[in-house]
Amino acid sequence: MISTDGIIGSIVRLREIKDPEEQAKAVAREFESLFINELLKEMDKTLSEGFFGRSFSGSVYQSLFEMNISRTIAERGTGLSEMLEKAFNNKRFY
Repeated sequence: MISTDGIIGSIVRLREIKDPEEQAKAVAREFESLFINELLKEMDKTLSEGFFGRSFSGSVYQSLFEMNISRTIAERGTGLSEMLEKAFNNKRFY
């Protein structure tokens, strides 16, 4: 059984979507989440100790925290996924 968590689960779920418009929406939302995750990682680098410290376990917790908070922010929306979805549906990539 393939895990439905994390990036692998996201790819599996995206492949199951057959409607092109729904697929564009899901891809845009997933991209927004990944983009926000990268922003959070870069912001964390500016903190000397991070939220959970710099140990191995602290890094694991920090990664899980960033992943979950980025998904929550993306679900609420920043406008990025809507712009991407519109571009995907209009087949304009610039």
